[in-house]
Amino acid sequence: MPAGVIAGRHAANLEAMVSNKNKITPMQSELANVLEGLRHEIYSGLRVPRERLVETDLAEAYGVSRMVVRQALNQLASEGLVSLEPYRGASVAEVSLSHISESYQMVAMLEGYAAMLATRRMGPEDFAALEENLEQQKRLRIEDIRQWQELNHQFHRRINHNCGNRRLIALIRENCRFTSYWFIVLSAPGRISTNIQEHKDILKTLRLGDVKQARSMVEAHILQASKYLVEFLSKNVPMGVWRREL
Repeated sequence: MPAGVIAGRHAANLEAMVSNKNKITPMQSELANVLEGLRHEIYSGLRVPRERLVETDLAEAYGVSRMVVRQALNQLASEGLVSLEPYRGASVAEVSLSHISESYQMVAMLEGYAAMLATRRMGPEDFAALEENLEQQKRLRIEDIRQWQELNHQFHRRINHNCGNRRLIALIRENCRFTSYWFIVLSAPGRISTNIQEHKDILKTLRLGDVKQARSMVEAHILQASKYLVEFLSKNVPMGVWRREL
């Protein structure tokens, strides 16, 4: 058989393998929908700590099998959002103040290092985008919490993505999941004006190209937000939802 024909068949077989690998099965699609829905319900506060998650009820609500629900609950348990107990089933995980602090410490360390790497890589286009982001933050009303959160996320993401280290970016994304938990919405208003000023100072440092200062300021910025959040939650959220680790 001619070499060209053999090569053509190999290419066709490889393309078919890639195509099959990228296909999403109905069960995978259902699982993704349940995961997205439950994460949203937990993050938004529609489901609160210790609330039971009954498989039959969830299966009916999402129109899927209990097997799909069980897989979703196992995945959410690995993310720390769901607690699984023998004979008691699943429930929304209790909030741990120490978990909050530890998560923010991880994010501060990772984003601080990313800022250090990004400082020498950022150019006029990046600075202009961050400046515009800051102006949008300033124009928001104090009650526009969700819009501010999105702008805050964009500000940090712009810096992180300039670090040039894809593995570091993936680690930041993974560790930021918990810090986006629903209760952040409760405490955000008291930090908005302070965050905007800190963002302004960070941008100034990035423009100056001060590598060490950029890292230090980003770390301090995130740790201060953590301190404020823990203090706010300690005073305003009933202790019944906490694991007693602090």
